[in-house]
Amino acid sequence: MSQYPPPGQYPPPPGYPPPGGQYPGQPAYWQESPKGKGLAITALVLGILAVLSFWTLVGGYLFGAFALIFGLVALAKTRSGRAGGAGMAITGVILGVLGLIGAIVVTIIGYSFFVDSGGKDFFDCVNRAGSDQSKIEQCERDWNQRLEDKFSITLTPAPTP
Repeated sequence: MSQYPPPGQYPPPPGYPPPGGQYPGQPAYWQESPKGKGLAITALVLGILAVLSFWTLVGGYLFGAFALIFGLVALAKTRSGRAGGAGMAITGVILGVLGLIGAIVVTIIGYSFFVDSGGKDFFDCVNRAGSDQSKIEQCERDWNQRLEDKFSITLTPAPTP
């Protein structure tokens, strides 16, 4: 009888994992794949741009609307488990809504200032004047005078003798 074990596979020494890397009864190692956050990041960036540029109107409306859309899509994907970044998506939605609200407020204030200063009357006068340059210039003089009277300012300096 030989004192050496028979040729073939030897059992692993105690304390080492068996071939395959697992001990019997141990669950397999599992790692969740990272979830995409692209839509949430896009919503956040667009929301920040909307808040920073709401006073330009185009920035507020355009960036705000897209931030809202991308944020809502990202939220739907995070709730279904297909994407990550729920916090960024929510922040993007909130900032997008704030940008839209800011743009709407600026539009309302600007339009009311335009109407109060006679801008609507000026455009009506120019439309009635058609292509008659002297009538258009008269409309402009009337509007300038109205602004000067209303706000106590001088738009065109008086000629100096």
